[in-house]
Amino acid sequence: MKVIVAICLVFFLFGCASPGPVHIARTESESIRSAYEDPHVRSLHQKNSDLIRDIYWRFIQSNVGIYRGGIGITTLTDQNNEKHHYIMVNIRPSDVYFDENTTKPEGRFSHVLMNTFPKYLKFMKSNDLDRDGIEGLAFGIYWPVRDYSQCNTYGGFIEYIHIYFKKDDAQDIIEGRKPYADTLEDAEIITSLALQPAKSVRPVF
Repeated sequence: MKVIVAICLVFFLFGCASPGPVHIARTESESIRSAYEDPHVRSLHQKNSDLIRDIYWRFIQSNVGIYRGGIGITTLTDQNNEKHHYIMVNIRPSDVYFDENTTKPEGRFSHVLMNTFPKYLKFMKSNDLDRDGIEGLAFGIYWPVRDYSQCNTYGGFIEYIHIYFKKDDAQDIIEGRKPYADTLEDAEIITSLALQPAKSVRPVF
């Protein structure tokens, strides 16, 4: 019996020592997406490679984690099946995390949407979007949800919100010409919470 208890104790202690999957990019090559199937998107990336590297270094120098393959160009297809190309920035800040036992998905969503996004959008510059063929900014934030009763360092699961801002709206936010909340009415917001499939949502204020 003592042996079983000892084994369980060791398992508990070292369970928190195992990092599991690593979602934060460790290097520039892990941070910047380089593979694109669409030749046009690949061309856009090449034309904007200087901007993409500049954005990467802005976040790195401020110790903001970047999601793997999180910086580059992404495509949004609208209801008319037309493609729109956006600068993509997906981050995983170290100051955003939640305990699964004391929070609900809706609360986590609201907190990140209304508090975290405005904070990190300030890293972007208005002229980032003044590029031919770029129609907006796709900004994503990822965060861990953990079981703090077991481990507050590793484990759990990842949630995220992606917001596709139109170019004018993104520039208005960055320049302070328009309140952030006002731009959400026209933005495409995609989220995955509590291990559920990603879905498009429309916040109610």
